[in-house]
Formats: sequence, C-alpha cells, structure tokens
Amino acid sequence: MSGKKTDNPHDTRMKELFHDKKAFMSLLKDLLKADWADDIDESSLKRSPNTYILPDFSDKEADVVYEGKLKSSGEKVIFYVLLENQSAVDYRMPYRLLLYIVEILRDYYNHADEKERKRKNFKFPAVIPLVFYTGRRKWTVPLTLRDMFAGQERFGDALIDFNYSLIDIKTPDDESLESIESKLLEMMIRLERSQDFDEVMDTIGNYKTKIMELNDEEKRVLNAAFKIFSQIYGDVGGFDLNKILYAESREVDGMLVDFKANTMKRDRIIRAEGKVEGAKQERVKWQSVVADKDTQIANKDTQIADKDTQIADKDTQIADKDALIAELLKKLGEK
Repeated sequence: MSGKKTDNPHDTRMKELFHDKKAFMSLLKDLLKADWADDIDESSLKRSPNTYILPDFSDKEADVVYEGKLKSSGEKVIFYVLLENQSAVDYRMPYRLLLYIVEILRDYYNHADEKERKRKNFKFPAVIPLVFYTGRRKWTVPLTLRDMFAGQERFGDALIDFNYSLIDIKTPDDESLESIESKLLEMMIRLERSQDFDEVMDTIGNYKTKIMELNDEEKRVLNAAFKIFSQIYGDVGGFDLNKILYAESREVDGMLVDFKANTMKRDRIIRAEGKVEGAKQERVKWQSVVADKDTQIANKDTQIADKDTQIADKDTQIADKDALIAELLKKLGEK
C-alpha cells in the first residue's frame, strides 16, 4: 500500500507526534507498559511511509507504521498503530485490524525474495496492532477478534484470534502522565484532553517550564498542534506557541481575552447568519406551500371548467335530439 495525504486535523496532529521516535518508544514503555518494550532496539526503529487504511475508512481514520528489531534476536517486528478519534466507538475494530494485519503480511510476503519465502524457515515479522484512542466516549469494544464470532465459547481455540492493545488517553491519571519519559507525548495527551481553548491555554500556562525544556523539533510538533487547536476552537491564525511561552503573564492574559472576544463575535455572527438563513428557508418553505395551493386551486378550476364543457356538450346533444324529434313529429303530422 502507498502513502496517503491526510487533511483531518486530528490525524495531522497525531502523525506529527509519532514522527518522533522518542515519543513512540515512550508510548510502548510508559503507556502500553509492555514487558517486551525494553527488548526493542530503538536505533533500528524507522517510520514506514506505507499506510494500510482501506478505502471505506480513508476519511475516518489514519495509521502509523513503525518497523524495528529485537535486541535479543535481531528479528523484525512491525508496529501498526491505528489513530482513532470517532464520535462513536466502532465495534468492528477487531475485524478491521484483521484486514490491516493481513495486508501487512501480504505486502511483506510479496516483497520478500522468492527463494527465501519458499524455505522451511521463512518467517513473517511479528505484527503488533495498537489503537491510539482520543475520542470522548468510553471504549467498550472487545479487545479480541474471537469475541466477534458467534459460538466462540463452544469452539474456543479452534477459532482464529488475536488481541490488540488499546491506548486510551483518558485512562492515565496525572501521576502516570508525569512519569512519561517523552514530555512531548505527555503534553500532546494533555492538550488532546482539553475540552475548549481555555483549557488548552491553561495547559500551556501550567506546564510552561516543561514545554520550554523540549528540543526544537519537539517544540515544532507541539506548535503545529497548538495552531490546529486554535483554529478549531476559534479560527485564530495568529496564535503561536513561542509567543505565549516567551510572553509575560499579563500578555498571555491579554491574548486570551482577545481570543474570547473574537470567539464571542464570531458566535454572534454565526447566530445572526443562522437566523437570516432560517428566515430565508422558512419564506421559501411557505412560498412553496402557497404555490402548491395555487396549483391545486388551478387544477380544481380546470376540472370544473371541464365539467362545465361536458355539461354544455350534453345540453347540445339533448337540444339536437329535441330538434330531431320535433322534425320527425312535424313530418308525421303532414302525412
């Protein structure tokens, strides 16, 4: 599968985050807490340009693929991270992940040396599926494929099965977030948890010292995310993370006041435009109703006119018959 461009703001933020190898390793160690995470050779990790999202889901989700090796054996491993941010959880998740895993294995097989893949000791790389969930609702989807099969209790291990790992950003408490090695990952999760731009600004203010300690690339990623948040919550293109970081507290307060004022003005304009548009739609609706009534009346008038014509035709026929009868009577009288 080839790479794809994503225009979804959430996907853009998360893809930027997981371009950072340190953030990805911190995800495995600090959030997933996998016992095998320490066996991953971080120097071997590289981001794959491939995507395995199916066409049916291309506008709803995005993925991140990392390839690496184990320190202990040098064997290859592929991490498949599905970025999920839907308003409603998708109960087809295990099935969708199965399709993506099969595509990864198919791609690996097709690109393997033809002689190598016929050997007895040919092995596929381990594929580790993960779901990084940033949605608001509780995740209630089964974590195993087998739970999607009817009769799975009866057939047990005879059914195909796998588990996927879920990283739900709502789960870690504040202490757990503090312990995350990648401060970029920590800050991104805190920003993703924000309900509005006030909370985004509060997060920046509360963790200003930590953000200042990020390296230039990490700050670039966080700034890109911050600009997206500012546009989502207020369509404010002028907000820049560096300006806020190096501004005095009073200046930051002024920025926030300006933002709120702009937001309130925008909301008033939207409401006014909505009322005008609503009035237009209502007028069009009643114009349509009146036009329909006029059409119905015109149709009734046409029906009445047709009836009058029919009656006039009947009267003419009767008159013709009366005239014929009178003519016949006259002739009979002459005889």
